[in-house]
Amino acid sequence: MSIEPIGFIVLLLGLLSMVNGARFAITTLCLSTLLGAAAALQLPALGGSSIQPSHLLVLFLVVAALLRPAQTQATLASMAYPGPGFWFAAYILFSVASSFFLPRIFAGATLVYSSARDTTGMMSTVAAPLSPGSSNLSQSVYLLGDLACFAVVSGLARLGYARFIALQLIVASIACFILALIDIGTFLTDQSYLLDVIRNANYTMHTAETISGFKRIVGPFPEASTYGAVALAYFSFTLLLWLERVQSRMAGLATLFIGPTIVLCTSTTAYIAGIFVVCMFVLFCLKRLISGPAKTPHVTFLVITLFLIPCAIVALSLVPDAWNSIAGLMSTTLSDKLQSQSGEERTAWNTLALIAFVDTATFGAGLGTVRASSFIAALLSNVGLTGTLLFAAFLYSLARASGRRMSGDRETHAIGNAAVMASIAQVASAAISGSGTDLGLLFSTTAGLAAGCLATNTSPRRATRSLANRTPLETSTSLMRAPMFSTR
Repeated sequence: MSIEPIGFIVLLLGLLSMVNGARFAITTLCLSTLLGAAAALQLPALGGSSIQPSHLLVLFLVVAALLRPAQTQATLASMAYPGPGFWFAAYILFSVASSFFLPRIFAGATLVYSSARDTTGMMSTVAAPLSPGSSNLSQSVYLLGDLACFAVVSGLARLGYARFIALQLIVASIACFILALIDIGTFLTDQSYLLDVIRNANYTMHTAETISGFKRIVGPFPEASTYGAVALAYFSFTLLLWLERVQSRMAGLATLFIGPTIVLCTSTTAYIAGIFVVCMFVLFCLKRLISGPAKTPHVTFLVITLFLIPCAIVALSLVPDAWNSIAGLMSTTLSDKLQSQSGEERTAWNTLALIAFVDTATFGAGLGTVRASSFIAALLSNVGLTGTLLFAAFLYSLARASGRRMSGDRETHAIGNAAVMASIAQVASAAISGSGTDLGLLFSTTAGLAAGCLATNTSPRRATRSLANRTPLETSTSLMRAPMFSTR
């Protein structure tokens, strides 16, 4: 194991998180999820695996929560039956168990594209017989980190930190936009090496690619599709907060910033998933307009999406040069994608993944064994029908909590709904191009925030008062820092 220069900074931030508590820990975690191409630790013994800063910080986040009894109790309560946390924990624990048993039970039963990397960080491009590999362990560690992140964030949301966590996600979305601008600026000035400090992971980097004259925006991530998926999640979160008038100024500003980068990132994943997300928001606003209570932002969004954008497209078609450039981009990223070498490779991955699902009698080959190009194919081929149903139960539980009639604090309920939208956006993006079953820590953060906000009927004021009745050990300044709230 070797520690990268950025790793020392992450370790220092982790220690400060343990001392300063939840606010500092959540702030650093949300910002660190942007460093998708960075490595804090390198593990050559595990096939050259890279440990991202966010995954390392999760360890300190968990320790910080365990040092504070009230947060520990809320963290454990977040996984109680029949809430979303129970089904998420069941899905992950089953996946981890499958990573040990299934690759050995079905060894040699079918051909797969392995998820394991070699010492150079490259994945095999040749199908090989199913067998255990280093990725079984690494993927298990990642999923357990996802579960820990989900539980702690959900517990903090139950304790009244929902507004603070939402604010940090808004700040992270603005930081994502700024990093996208830096990516474009360094590319145009031929100074891309300046970002090497946050692009040191053992991944294949696609940071200098162009399509039809457009620079593919990658920001702090290895490729445009990853940036597009993350940006779409932030866009979904901030847009719903703006529609519901929660942190409306900052949320609206973040939405205005991050939205255009999704259009310009040239990611097929972002375009297709973005259409799905916009349709969800149109239906949401129409429902509010019909059944109420509708607000001015809901009407504004409907006017923009159903009238102004179509008019802008028609006006753009009258400018031949601009229209040809946009049409060329759309043709390359959408209609011609399946005929490209990348499209053919991804189709082959999904085909063998589904064949593996059948050849293993629907049990799956085990977590981290099969590489696919769709989250759905990855679920079926790695954790089988049982794991897929457990994840579906988790999503259903989360969506059902969002659909319940609002009780308690309106703002907390709106934050929970925004987090659900962001989580669904990430699942939609992964369903198009996700290579594995790990949706990442941003998904765990938004899903945990949604579960914490929607699984309790306690308003933030009542939650803060209930903490005042605890013992001094639980509510001392060093153990519990509950944020102040203002209701609207």
